[in-house]
Amino acid sequence: MTNMRNAADGQDRTSKTFWRGALESLLVVAGFAGFGFAWAGFERRDAAPSDYPRAPMEAAPPAPSLWLVDGFNVLHAGVLRGRDRAQWWTEPRRQELVTLAERFDDAEAEIWIVFDGSGPEAPAEAPASRVRQVFAPSADDWLVAKVRASEAPACLAVVTADRAVAGRARHRGAQIVSPRSFLARCQG
Repeated sequence: MTNMRNAADGQDRTSKTFWRGALESLLVVAGFAGFGFAWAGFERRDAAPSDYPRAPMEAAPPAPSLWLVDGFNVLHAGVLRGRDRAQWWTEPRRQELVTLAERFDDAEAEIWIVFDGSGPEAPAEAPASRVRQVFAPSADDWLVAKVRASEAPACLAVVTADRAVAGRARHRGAQIVSPRSFLARCQG
């Protein structure tokens, strides 16, 4: 019986020692955290707003004068969103995007829409329009080459949802605009 009592007393002491150690550890951690929060509060209170280094003011990018639109990408991501996408590559679908782009809210902006592939066999004489259609073997490569060739790439806006094209064009200095943002400006 004495052995059982000694074993129980030993377990009680071990259990008490464990919980005492855990409580002391928590108190030490809480003490450090409290001290850290208090120190941060004093530091903030003591610092005047002028003591913080100011980030250089970046000038707003110039308003784009030339908008380069990734045609089929914008059709998929913005125009045909949630609608039937049958025959998305056809002339009526391309014309739908051109018609929307003609209503773009900046009357001074020039808009080039580039489509992958070859153009219509015999293009009809189109009335003078600020929206131009371009056909290229790779619209992605054409867009990046146009940005690369520009003397003022910051004045270009590339409209695409393609991350790779957007990254390449941004790296060259062009502004990137999502298809939805572009199309929102074509509602008026």
